[in-house]
Amino acid sequence: MPGHLTKAEDERLWRLAQEWDRLYLSLLRAPITEKIPAFKQLEKRFLKEMRTAAGRRQVQRRITETLLMETCTGPWRRFSPYLRRMERLGYRSMDDRLLVCCWAAQAARGSPAGLRRATALMADFERRARIRPPAPKARAQVEFMLTRARGFIGLGTEIIATGDGRRKKPKARARRSGE
Repeated sequence: MPGHLTKAEDERLWRLAQEWDRLYLSLLRAPITEKIPAFKQLEKRFLKEMRTAAGRRQVQRRITETLLMETCTGPWRRFSPYLRRMERLGYRSMDDRLLVCCWAAQAARGSPAGLRRATALMADFERRARIRPPAPKARAQVEFMLTRARGFIGLGTEIIATGDGRRKKPKARARRSGE
C-alpha cells in the first residue's frame, strides 16, 4: 500500500479487496450488464469512506481495472470509456500499463479507432520500457504479453521492449584482473 494513505484508509482498502473478491466470485457467470452496475455501486460506497484524494484515487483505479478486465471481451465502445478513465486516473505501475495494453488490444478487434488506440498504447509502453527496462526475470513475460497483444490486433510478433540493446562495459576490477 502507498505510504501516503492513513492507517484507517489502508484498512478500508483491505476491506475493499475482500468485498471485491466476494462480489467478483458471486458475479462470475453473470452478464456484463449486471457486473458493471454492481462494481460501480461498490466503488461509490467505498469512495464515501475514503478521506484523502489518494485513497479515493486508489479505489477508482481498482474498480476501473476491474471494469476494463470485464469489458475487454466486448465491443470497443463499451471498453473505451473505462480506458479513458484509467488514463485520467493514471497507472500505478508498468505492470498495470502492460495489462491495459493487452486488454485494449483484445477489445480493439473489429474497431479501427480501437486498433489505433491499442497500437498507440503498446508503442507508449515500449518507449517507456526502453527508458526503464523490465527486470531480467520479467522480460520474458513482458515479451510474451506484448506478442500476444500484437497477435490480437494483427501486428506481427516482433519484440521491441527488451531494453536498449547496448552492452555494459565490464567492471574495472574484471578488466584489470583479466577475468
